[in-house]
Amino acid sequence: MNLHRTKLFLLVFILLLSACAQSAETVPPTAVLPSPTEAIAPTETPTEVPAATDPALFGAIAQSEIQAYSLEPVANAIFTRVMDALAANGDILEYQVTRVTIFPAGDGSLYAEITFNVRTADPSWLADGGTQSADDWIQNKCSRFDFVTTETEFQLKNKRTCN
Repeated sequence: MNLHRTKLFLLVFILLLSACAQSAETVPPTAVLPSPTEAIAPTETPTEVPAATDPALFGAIAQSEIQAYSLEPVANAIFTRVMDALAANGDILEYQVTRVTIFPAGDGSLYAEITFNVRTADPSWLADGGTQSADDWIQNKCSRFDFVTTETEFQLKNKRTCN
C-alpha cells in the first residue's frame, strides 16, 4: 500500500513539473498533427491490446509499448489508437486532436481532458457536445476520462463530457 502511494506521489510530482515547464497551446483545426509514432518513441514493436472486458474502459496501452516522460502523450496515444480503430471501421471519417491535458482529481487520482474535432455523417456524435460545421466536421468536442495506471498499462476509463 505504501509503495502504491509513493508511485502515485511521484506520478503527480512529475505531472506538476511537466505542467510548469510547458505552455498550453491550442492547435488550429486545420493544422497537420504528428502521427502518434512521431510524438512518442516506442520501446518495442507495438502489440495489440486485448479486447476490453471492462465496460468503463475506453482504451489502454501497455507500459512496455511507450516511453513517456509526461502523461499527455500517453493519453493522446490511447485516444489516437481508439479513434484510428473507429476510422478504420468506417464509424468516423477522420479526426483531429487539438488538446490533451492531465489534471489531478483531488482524491489522489488523475483525469485526462481531450479536445478534438471529428468528421462524421453520424449525428449522434453531436449528442455530447461540439459544434457542427461545414463538411460534416464537429468541432471542439471535449471528453474527460479517468487516467489509470496499472502495473502493466495506462488506461482511459469512464468517458464523460467535459463541463
